[in-house]
Amino acid sequence: MLDEVRTPRLVVAGTASNVGKTILTAGLIAAFKARGLTVQSFKVGPDYIDAAYLAHVSGRPCRNLDSWMLGEGALRQVLAQGALGAELALVEGMMGLYDGRGAGIDGSTADVARIIKAPVVLVIDVGSMGQSAAAVALGFKTYAESPKIAGVLLNNVGSEGHWRSVEDAIWDTAKLPVLGALGRIPALDIPQRQLGLLPVTENKEWDRMLGVLAETIARDVDLDLLLRIANKAELVPLVPKKVFLGKVDGGPGVRLAVAYDDAFNFYYPENLELLEEHGAEIVPFSPLQDAHLPQDAAGVYLGGGFPEIFVEPLAKNRSMAESVQRAYRSGVPIYAECGGLMYLGRSLRTDSGTTYQMTGVIPVDVEMDGEIHRFGYRQILTLEDSILSPRGQFYRGHEFHWSRIIPHNGGLKAAYQMQNAEGDVIGYEGFVAPNLLASYVHLHFGQNPLLVDKFVQHCREYAAVRSPS
Repeated sequence: MLDEVRTPRLVVAGTASNVGKTILTAGLIAAFKARGLTVQSFKVGPDYIDAAYLAHVSGRPCRNLDSWMLGEGALRQVLAQGALGAELALVEGMMGLYDGRGAGIDGSTADVARIIKAPVVLVIDVGSMGQSAAAVALGFKTYAESPKIAGVLLNNVGSEGHWRSVEDAIWDTAKLPVLGALGRIPALDIPQRQLGLLPVTENKEWDRMLGVLAETIARDVDLDLLLRIANKAELVPLVPKKVFLGKVDGGPGVRLAVAYDDAFNFYYPENLELLEEHGAEIVPFSPLQDAHLPQDAAGVYLGGGFPEIFVEPLAKNRSMAESVQRAYRSGVPIYAECGGLMYLGRSLRTDSGTTYQMTGVIPVDVEMDGEIHRFGYRQILTLEDSILSPRGQFYRGHEFHWSRIIPHNGGLKAAYQMQNAEGDVIGYEGFVAPNLLASYVHLHFGQNPLLVDKFVQHCREYAAVRSPS
């Protein structure tokens, strides 16, 4: 096992959200790949959509570095796991550099940069400013001792003259080098959806955009200097507690059906890798296109995504819905997060008011009403024994959804007592049954291997009952 991380690395941070971090990070990955480097991408925080864009460019799974959800030790393990075989690690920040889960900087890009000992490159959108960019750069540089800002990338420069005047002002005032710039290129704007980007699987222009972006970055960004800065990243020691242990000998392997298509694709890579380490054979399936669950599946994992966007084909695929129903009735362990929970309900009503039939595993109805209902980090207390955890355990997760459960007449046990990141109780959430756990909360299994071990063990128990020796 590794005891330290040596991979050269950079954090691409922003002054705020929507300043161009994803575009610039993706362009840097493409430009460095064009030079023949193997690049590993990371995303600060719990975001799945930005991470999918970076993974698409790099050709390697993008890893989430979430210091609040994982803690420092597990976060460094995720860094080490992802960096294996890579020559450069590029980390896209979230929101502004110092924006964390609350009043402090816990969980922020700055916090992650400190933990992974990485230099920071600050992205400033100068589309509506000139000399003021120097004040912004100086403010960020002097706000805190850590992390160290190594330089600045400019986005939305209006002209060569604009670029040079801003560059001179930043150097004169903040003594920070401008490492490159991206001009105003409307064709490179990624469409938005619900406080985020359009998922890469739906962005049919992305591959074309990437070619233009890579050429622009190679021309207008000092890649050689960025590499020298990345090579100055300090060694990152790993704590004795291991997240990834290699193959765990816990019993016979089991087939775990994992929903993966345009409607369901929000998964932390480590969740699937840890399940594999504990004996699960990951078998992807599509609730949109497949007629039934994979043969001999001893468990089902329904991740998040956008089932509301694909609600019509989901509703029309009755054979898959019936297959999921049969699996549940036969005792197959089923774990569902967010979009997966919506799919397991009786019906889903869209913003337009049209109601579509879902699988009917859980006797609740879900509606979209154009409002965001929950968004943020969560602390959860398990109220019942479940296929993932004993009762009385605390975990950290994240939720972000525009749908809500229409009030129902009971009969279902709540899975969690919900707290916000500050520890205030905000209600009860999720549904639990002997072979079911469904919730709006996304969990990163790296925070506690118990989640993985218990889920796989339930799958083994089902497989043993189904096929007794």
